[in-house]
Amino acid sequence: MTKNHDYSFRNREFCKVPPLKPTPNACGNGVCIIDESWEIIVPRSDSRLVRYYAEDLCRFFGDAFGVFLRIRWVQDIKPYLEKPEKYILLTEEKDVPDCPVASATEGTFRAVITKNHVLITGKTERGTAKGVYYLEDSMRLRGECGLIPEDAEHAPLFFPRMTHSGTELDTFPDNFLEAAAHAGMDAIIVYAGHPDSHLHGFKDPDPLWPGACRGYCDFNNLVWRAAGYGLDVYVYSHLLCDVHPDEPGAAEYYEASFGKLFKTCPGIRGLILVGETFEFPSKDPHTCGVRFQLKPWDEPRPSPGWYPCYDYPRLLTMVQDTIRHYDPDVDIVFWSYNWGGVEKEARLSLIENLPKGITMLVTFEMWQIFTGENGQTHKIDDYSLAFPGPSNVFTEEAEKAKELGIRLYSMANTGGRTWDNGAVPYLPAPQQWQKRYEALCQAHESYGLCGLMENHHYGWLPSFLSLFAKNAFTTNSMPNDAMLLQIARRDYGEYGALAVRAWEAFSEGMSNVVASGFEQYGPYRCGPTYPLLFDQTKDELEIPTVPWAWHDGAGIWNPVYADPVLPHYQPILMRHSHVKKVVSCFAEGLALLEEAAEKLGAVSGGEIASQIAVARFLYCSFLTAEYVMEWQMAKKLLVTGEQDIPDGAREAIGERLGITDPTADGLAAYMRRIAEAETENVAAALECWKEDSSIGFEASMEYVFNDVFAQWKNRETERSLMRLDEFMRGR
Repeated sequence: MTKNHDYSFRNREFCKVPPLKPTPNACGNGVCIIDESWEIIVPRSDSRLVRYYAEDLCRFFGDAFGVFLRIRWVQDIKPYLEKPEKYILLTEEKDVPDCPVASATEGTFRAVITKNHVLITGKTERGTAKGVYYLEDSMRLRGECGLIPEDAEHAPLFFPRMTHSGTELDTFPDNFLEAAAHAGMDAIIVYAGHPDSHLHGFKDPDPLWPGACRGYCDFNNLVWRAAGYGLDVYVYSHLLCDVHPDEPGAAEYYEASFGKLFKTCPGIRGLILVGETFEFPSKDPHTCGVRFQLKPWDEPRPSPGWYPCYDYPRLLTMVQDTIRHYDPDVDIVFWSYNWGGVEKEARLSLIENLPKGITMLVTFEMWQIFTGENGQTHKIDDYSLAFPGPSNVFTEEAEKAKELGIRLYSMANTGGRTWDNGAVPYLPAPQQWQKRYEALCQAHESYGLCGLMENHHYGWLPSFLSLFAKNAFTTNSMPNDAMLLQIARRDYGEYGALAVRAWEAFSEGMSNVVASGFEQYGPYRCGPTYPLLFDQTKDELEIPTVPWAWHDGAGIWNPVYADPVLPHYQPILMRHSHVKKVVSCFAEGLALLEEAAEKLGAVSGGEIASQIAVARFLYCSFLTAEYVMEWQMAKKLLVTGEQDIPDGAREAIGERLGITDPTADGLAAYMRRIAEAETENVAAALECWKEDSSIGFEASMEYVFNDVFAQWKNRETERSLMRLDEFMRGR
């Protein structure tokens, strides 16, 4: 029996704090010490958010320190401001005329902490909430029931910070909303395929994307619940757009979808539109003129969602006018993700013609091209931490947005997860994340970047990175290096320096990842589940996914490794060299992290055991990718006729793989050794899943690795070895 099982991670009280003891960050003397003689003072309010953050702070003191404070709800705050001794006053700017908050961002707060009182003043109640979480974060870091004196204003650099759900696609339980708010998020993202439904539920008979699902969603209730935690709701559109805006009846067509949604759900804060789910019958001759799902198989031109069509502004204007008839303040976000590979002139021309009032969203790191030592090029195919950014594409589009005065957001993956691995809740590479944080902050200064999309459908789950990011994206905060060390000391005590060194190794590893589609849509997407196939086709594989997964079957990964290896073998050798470096770095980091845990006496089931499980699973995933490449190269040499193997390929591949016997028997023996090593690797990965059930889960695909997938993978390995033996007997 395992203590974890599928989905048990959803049952965590993400924000519950255990009893705290002083950490190496503790200050001892010189702090504002809080005891049970203190009170929390809050202006009387009917706001659910105000009641939540006041009660949350009260619970924090009780759970963390056994200090039980009274909450006093007052009609008039003035007497308590005049004599604030032993009070924690939670107020808004309107309540405290003598304590102005300079920033106009509603998430801003001012913290005035002396030895005998604490005053948190938010620009709005959402700012006050962030101030409460700031106090809690500070006490968690130090493990002491006291606060360091200060008088400083703290403003979020990015507003909103948006996240999908990491617990289940389009599903937002209260424990997730609570965690998102504590982590500094300002908004959640939910898919909409119809005016009254999201995409998770039962099969849609008329989906925009095959395999997409449709389920009734009470958007108004979701808006109401999210607001209780200080979060807005953004809708990510999958609404059909099969009528050109210039056609007769177009206004009525879009009124029946976008109009109905915002008429019946006026609390929705924003709408996200992206090419692949916002296609229309464009008249742009660069495209085939119909959406991807209707495109003829032999049509060489892209569908409209993959090109910056000249008539996209007409569609945007139609949708904008339809929506803003009901709410003039809706944030309409247009994302340029799908045409990053198109020539600069076409992309910038579209931006120049966008209707006023549209927000642009630009992916931060994608499309960047690199040249290696041997002159080979490779690019960031999809979301990756390997390159902190910004890419040239982002810079070009951000500069144009600044020139035109367009509000600018970025898809930055700063929730901690990318397509470098689809089966871990976060990438524990904080020094590499720090580079991205700092690049984003520079883009804030240079281009006015003001909002972040923190993740796509794979969602976000809390981790030690959550506080690290929040601190980096807040003014008057701790320097990044200092905050990282404090987090390490919070979690690993006096052995925090070992954790920092481990994270440095993981970060070095992530910087060596090659974000190739072969891996990102292959072994990186599903980790050690990825099969070693001999000649099996995709149709032969009975992948044990669940029928309620949005991306079911093989989901968004290709189980048949797509790199043909020959005749152009140099690219796979390049990627193999990189992944071996990644594996080496993760092995080094794991040894350091496990040394810290052993010295600390960490036990299974705790936070440190979970962190080690995540790191080890990543190690296993990258090792799977290495083995897949080696299996594929050896197999191609084995099954390819000598006349089809280019000069030098056999020698170069054999030397790289260390194959001393290049005969068929030698290659087959090598493949059997790879299969045996990978079976051991799967067993190690399975222990990680047993420790933390968030491992192996991705919200749009559900589980891509667990005990069932491990068994399936091993059966496929055995079947491949049987087919290898049959091949050898038939030679």
